[in-house]
Amino acid sequence: MAAIEFDEKSAGVITVAFKDEDGDDLTPTSIKWTLTTTDGVTIINEREQKAVVTPAASIEILLSGDDLALLTAEVSDRTVARKLTIEAVYDSDLGDDLPLNSEKSFSVRNLAYIT
Repeated sequence: MAAIEFDEKSAGVITVAFKDEDGDDLTPTSIKWTLTTTDGVTIINEREQKAVVTPAASIEILLSGDDLALLTAEVSDRTVARKLTIEAVYDSDLGDDLPLNSEKSFSVRNLAYIT
């Protein structure tokens, strides 16, 4: 799998596809996502527990501007790592309100002269 990398303060899309226990596409009953540093401690751009309005079997999460900004302590780094945590709930033959959680890691490339 290719690494995901976005340029600082640009725009980028992360696609998330949901599968059930049999590997079939599924549409969750609810989806929310959180954007953090890789240690999960620092929330980026107040992107915590953001609800997806229309759940689908595959969603695209648009990150842009301050979502892809560097923190003050990171400005001397060439690239910085980020984590997008996805929390979904779905129903299946095995039960209702089952959790389906994942995360996507990506990096942000520090660009000269971007403020």
